[in-house]
Amino acid sequence: MNHPILAQIVPQVAALSDRADKMKMVSKLSTLSIDKSASKIQQAFRKHQARLKLKKQAAWQIHEKLEYSSEQTEAKLKDMFEKLIKASGTLSPSVTKLLHKAGLPVEEKELLRLTNPENIRVEPTYRGPRIEGPITRKVFVDLIEAFQRGQVLHEKYVCEILHQARTILKTIPNFNHVDLSNLRHVFIVGDLHGQLADLLHIFNSNGLPSTDNAYIFNGDFVDRGRNSVEVILLLMVALILYPSSVFLNRGNHEDIMVTVRYGFHNEINHKYRTRKAPLVDLFKDIFSWLPLYSYVDAGKNKIIVMHGGISDKINLKRLNSLARNRYVSIEVPPESKSGGKRLTEEEENEYHQIQDLFWSDPDPRGRRGCRKNDDRKMACFFGADVTQQFLKKYNLSMIIRSHQVKQDGYEYNHGGKVLTVFSASNYCGGSNWGAVVRWDYNEEEPWIISFKTQGVEMEKMSFSKQVTLFEDPAYHSLMEKVMTNKTALLKEFTKADTKKDDHLPLTTWADIMSDVLQVDLPWLILRAKLVQEDADGVLYRSMFNDYILDNPKFQMSNTGIMEDLYMWKDMLLALFNLIDYNHSGFISRNEFADVIKLILYGENGSGDVNDAYVEELTSAMDFDRNGKIDFNEFLESFRIVNVKKPQQINEKSKGRNKSGSINGVIVEHKIRV
Repeated sequence: MNHPILAQIVPQVAALSDRADKMKMVSKLSTLSIDKSASKIQQAFRKHQARLKLKKQAAWQIHEKLEYSSEQTEAKLKDMFEKLIKASGTLSPSVTKLLHKAGLPVEEKELLRLTNPENIRVEPTYRGPRIEGPITRKVFVDLIEAFQRGQVLHEKYVCEILHQARTILKTIPNFNHVDLSNLRHVFIVGDLHGQLADLLHIFNSNGLPSTDNAYIFNGDFVDRGRNSVEVILLLMVALILYPSSVFLNRGNHEDIMVTVRYGFHNEINHKYRTRKAPLVDLFKDIFSWLPLYSYVDAGKNKIIVMHGGISDKINLKRLNSLARNRYVSIEVPPESKSGGKRLTEEEENEYHQIQDLFWSDPDPRGRRGCRKNDDRKMACFFGADVTQQFLKKYNLSMIIRSHQVKQDGYEYNHGGKVLTVFSASNYCGGSNWGAVVRWDYNEEEPWIISFKTQGVEMEKMSFSKQVTLFEDPAYHSLMEKVMTNKTALLKEFTKADTKKDDHLPLTTWADIMSDVLQVDLPWLILRAKLVQEDADGVLYRSMFNDYILDNPKFQMSNTGIMEDLYMWKDMLLALFNLIDYNHSGFISRNEFADVIKLILYGENGSGDVNDAYVEELTSAMDFDRNGKIDFNEFLESFRIVNVKKPQQINEKSKGRNKSGSINGVIVEHKIRV
């Protein structure tokens, strides 16, 4: 029997059911489509991340290699000084005196007379922090707050701090003994390099130094950063307040010859113009009294902490007994105790041990034994077998060292027996993390605290911007190296260009770059940033199209001489500051001629120097024709200029902190490895 109402409802339900099935099908198809789209997005993102990682690794490799190549000047100076001192009988008396002066300790009475804080007047116009009475914890905090505001401490109080710290340092043995059975824990801080923001973050995050909050600062307090004076002053105040729980190790940058080239020397000149010479001498003396390393008794573990590393020559017994203040500079050998011009064999061995302690690195290729450090041209690379033998000989568990910037702020080597810690984040415009090690009594392993401080918020930037920020300082340094070797590069390029069509095979171009610049970089990866290429190969002349060596004050048609001067600028600066003993900023033409002769003598290894060439250089440097050379003016105006102006960076993207206060912390994480 047919029901009229059912006859109407059933078709409608059937229609609805059919529509629902279609909707389910559409839903399934939509889900499949979304899944495929999500998968494609994920794949694209992973590929993008992988490309970004490769870019960062390439930029990081450039940064490391260029950092090391810039330090090769230290090795050249050291080798040159050694040669010259051994051959000082053939040099003029004034030059011989100059060479020996670099390695001599400061004369005690003269130092005390020139830097006695009681004889230094504070001007009525001075509005910075003051030290009235004993140095207390309140003074420490007041100084931190003043330095945060960008204030500069008066030289009277600088001398007061340094003399008190110097008195303590002179009583400390060659190594710090850190006993955690009493202290319970210790924080180990790596290179700070004048980066006040990083030091203040470390204090803020982990607590100020105190009798129950110990710190080891593992060298390289100064250079590179703009607040080296403030960093080292805070460390010295901490030492004065807590000499039994604050420990300072000397680094390779606590060397007045090194600071001439890497910023600390200029910072003193800028902040203390009226008393720069005595302050330089006072810092020079304090550097020589810093302990060489620290020994940490952590209960279950015994740890040695030094700035650089070890070698198969290191003898702790010998290091513990030597007169460390003889080593005013590691670049210039001290005078022999025998009175002779040359060091005895025993003294030579001691000198090289000091170099290894401050300058060595774990072998980057995992090789055994000790070999010449090809990157720095100073000290050695040491292998895992050398580490194992050293630890066994001295009943140690681990080596903690610094000296090398690491992308994460730390790195383990040699099966976890060597730990590198570097505490200057975003070092030299890079994007590395800083790190601090905390070791607690009777713990098997340390805590590692990584952090990053800066004004630019890296996480909010585009991927390309992150890489650009990181690459720029290294790329500029690389172009500087290319342009100062332009003549030598073109000579080799044209020699290899057998077709004379301004083209070279890619591998030939890369080999010449490595050979001439003496830097082992991934040239094939870098070629897009450096040179043009087409189907016939690399257009090698295009590498020099965008940049020129420029100095408006230096009128010289001979570009080869321009390149020579710029190539030697670090060595010239070091020697200039030796001759300019009163730090006036000027030396005579004759003195500058002696400097050029020293460099040529050091390179040639003989006294055969082209006097006409020396005269041409000296004449070109005497800008005002007054018989004086203002070398600092020359350096300030000597630039590698980009002919094509780079795009302007938006002011906001620079991340500048216009108040001048210390930049904020982006992020920190704590791990146990």
